[in-house]
Amino acid sequence: MRLMKVQISDDLFWGFHKYIDIEIFESFDELIHYIHHELIIFLHDNNLIQLEDRARNLRLHNHSYNNYEDLYKLDVSETIYICGHC
Repeated sequence: MRLMKVQISDDLFWGFHKYIDIEIFESFDELIHYIHHELIIFLHDNNLIQLEDRARNLRLHNHSYNNYEDLYKLDVSETIYICGHC
């Protein structure tokens, strides 16, 4: 298990984060899909419908790391940022 903080970096959703075992995923696409889904579920469960609609259109991506294996080089105390700005 390699539990790391994964946080969204975006004007509206900055700060939303989860501690995720990155070993259960094999790619950034899988990790990004998971954190995006978790954001939508959180907003839905808290009846934040307008924000949920905005989150559904959010296009998250990675541009900090060259490949998924780079995450294993990070210290577990570091935060993995998933970008929604660009």
